[in-house]
Amino acid sequence: MCSQGVSRKAGRHVIPKLLKKGYEVLNLDFVPLDNPNVFTLKIDLTDSGQVFNALTTYFNFAGYDGPLIPGPPDAAIHFAAYARNMLVPGNECFKGNVVSTCNVMEVACRLSAKKIIVASGETTYEVCFGQGDLDYHSFLLEEDRDVNHMDTYAISKLCGERTARGFARRFGVDIYALRIGNVIELHEHERDFPKYVNEPTCRKRNAWPYIDTRD
Repeated sequence: MCSQGVSRKAGRHVIPKLLKKGYEVLNLDFVPLDNPNVFTLKIDLTDSGQVFNALTTYFNFAGYDGPLIPGPPDAAIHFAAYARNMLVPGNECFKGNVVSTCNVMEVACRLSAKKIIVASGETTYEVCFGQGDLDYHSFLLEEDRDVNHMDTYAISKLCGERTARGFARRFGVDIYALRIGNVIELHEHERDFPKYVNEPTCRKRNAWPYIDTRD
């Protein structure tokens, strides 16, 4: 199994659980994962050639001791992206997120990976980084409702979802775009939740729910 971007907040909590279930994992990222059981290959995911090479390489140096050349992974988890607006200019956010997601899905599909998981998010419901005080159309939130985003990050995530639909249809591969909500680590509960409880309007842009990293 190849995972991209797992050295960061959400991903680094996923890998230990995959290892416990017996999966062999290769991490593709700029930042090494703090786990001696996972090898990190530094990569630019916007370069399709690097993506192809990475998805057909050994997961660690022990691969050289075996009789076989490396083959494609059974699954690819793509969590690598600019995590929000205003980390880089908007055009770079859009390019990085859309191109990397497209590359990973296309290469994994052409290599016949059985499953692909990509990260989308609650920004796809328009409100999170929308201009002004916007309201949600309804609760529960509707995944199939037509949306009209105003920011490059949300647009990049919507592009990723539509790209996933296209590749799933073309190649017949299981692709899951997870609309991951605001990820909260254990130490953040005590720090942030008193404000969330006392000022509930501050959570409106996130639609109020969150995801605990233990889940």
